[in-house]
Amino acid sequence: MSVAHAHRELDGLRWAGLTGPRLEVFRALGEEYRAEIAEAVHSLPEWPALDRYARTDTGLVRLSRISALTRVNHAQEYAELAAMAQGANQSERTLLLVNLRGDLPAQASSAGCSDLAWPGRVFAHNEDGGAELAGRLLLVTLDCAGEVPVTALWYPGMLPSNAFTLTGHGLVFGLDHLPVTEPAIAPGRHFVARAVHRARDLDEAVRLLTELPSAGGFAYNLAELRTGRVAHVEAAAGSSAVEEAGQGPLWHTNHLRHLDLPELVTRSSRERAKVLDALEPPAEPDVEWFLDVLTSPHPRGVCRQPAEGDSATLATCVVDLAAAELTVVPSSGKRFTCSVAAALAGP
Repeated sequence: MSVAHAHRELDGLRWAGLTGPRLEVFRALGEEYRAEIAEAVHSLPEWPALDRYARTDTGLVRLSRISALTRVNHAQEYAELAAMAQGANQSERTLLLVNLRGDLPAQASSAGCSDLAWPGRVFAHNEDGGAELAGRLLLVTLDCAGEVPVTALWYPGMLPSNAFTLTGHGLVFGLDHLPVTEPAIAPGRHFVARAVHRARDLDEAVRLLTELPSAGGFAYNLAELRTGRVAHVEAAAGSSAVEEAGQGPLWHTNHLRHLDLPELVTRSSRERAKVLDALEPPAEPDVEWFLDVLTSPHPRGVCRQPAEGDSATLATCVVDLAAAELTVVPSSGKRFTCSVAAALAGP
């Protein structure tokens, strides 16, 4: 069975759809974006330090242990990465290193992201990354045979799991980088995140995130369309902590709120957290209110402006949980809104 491709140009964001057997889909994804993957990998700010570390005696041992645990415990996700590397004509080691960048001892990084959600109402995610990545970020829909479709923000070369994701099981994921200084010897966090896309409901997603250890850290912000429930899980260095929202907002930026672990906290994360914690929402906050918070710069909101050597907000994704609608606002483009069903159907 061959892979079917579809494409659509949103204003400021490309949307690609691939349908077929899972490994063939990932091989085709690598092949179609071969040039962009090569460029993205070697322009990654962390790449030189990652490559140097992986060539040291200590780095070789740690990388070997983490990659072995990943391959054994997340064989399906590891096979996806290997297929993408084959299609992209990249070595498996290269894409593995890129996808383990948060699982090895902390490299200098200004990676960000902010999430704000309200049970029964709205889930909102700001995807922050290097300003040079603005034209490379894509929306991809992967419809693999025998599995529910997934639509995600995707950086070429990464597993489509580390940013924002909708799944055919009615779950919404927004991930925030947690830069722990002492990652565990455990599977890579991108592979864990990708595995959790198979969860059938919020409870299963939370359970998996508390049972599947990861070397590095993400704050997983989750919503369930069917019930409107909202929760987040801090999963870092083999530990986890869970909070489910009650009647008010739930938010996260890029530092730990519940776990007590050594970490690198950026000034930006603290500033955005202060904004979100001090919000005075209207009685019935709607999509427009969430968009205003996420697309306005500090101190009014948490949108990050391009700056030398720093991250910028590349896209904002907002899901109206009641209406089951997705709104995407690229940093340099126009707002786009569609039903969640249409988003999962692909371009």
